[in-house]
Amino acid sequence: MTEGKRAIAQAFSRAAPNYDQASHVQQRVGEQMLALLQAQPGPVERALDIGCGTAALTLALTPHARCITALDLAPGMLQVARSNDRQRRLAAFVCGDAERLPFAPGQFDLVFSSFTLQWCEDLTTALTEIHQVLRPGGRLLLSLPVENTLRELRLSWQRAEQRYQHVNQFLSRAQVREHVERSGFHLLQWQEKLDVAFYDNVRSLTRELKTLGAHQVVSNRNRALTGRKTVFKMMSAYEHFRNHQGLLPASWHYLVMLLQKPDS
Repeated sequence: MTEGKRAIAQAFSRAAPNYDQASHVQQRVGEQMLALLQAQPGPVERALDIGCGTAALTLALTPHARCITALDLAPGMLQVARSNDRQRRLAAFVCGDAERLPFAPGQFDLVFSSFTLQWCEDLTTALTEIHQVLRPGGRLLLSLPVENTLRELRLSWQRAEQRYQHVNQFLSRAQVREHVERSGFHLLQWQEKLDVAFYDNVRSLTRELKTLGAHQVVSNRNRALTGRKTVFKMMSAYEHFRNHQGLLPASWHYLVMLLQKPDS
């Protein structure tokens, strides 16, 4: 495991006990994905949830698949997921990497992944791995944040300090489409979404991101503690986004995609 992935796994393991209390946007995204899945033929026999987290969404997949495997990079998340599966409805819990899936080719009819693959070092690698473990005709239901997610926070940090990256850079829509095309999937549905969350102050936002484990910056981050002066400059810059209701917005731009592996 690379240093970056080890840091991501540790961040999400720490976040696991309180994750569901803060994952409001992620829950709404999951509900949209489940609604899309409801319109698909099913249930299927075997499904895989990549980035299962606490298994809140994984358990909601049970009407759509008879045998579900839950996979996550973070051991702490899997520990919480197991405890949440009180009725033992899930077939297996696997600690693994989306870019090196530990499954046989053609093992699954459906792969589900919500707000996970943005953490991969190369999206094409992850999609190719998923393509491999799907049977011919199998489907991937996927969501991931894209460019301009947390734009307000990123711009505020840039005004305070330009040497380091404080907010992850997400792929553009065009880049995601290129990765999909390279991986060999057919694109069945492509939805572009925006969800804006509102906060009383910047600390509420950053505290929530930390609770989610989503504060982990993948590249060009400052490994030392950021100075108080810089933090206050960022918070002052964020005030420019405060709306007429006195709230600070945080924008989540994301895609929901339904992809299919060709039959032959």
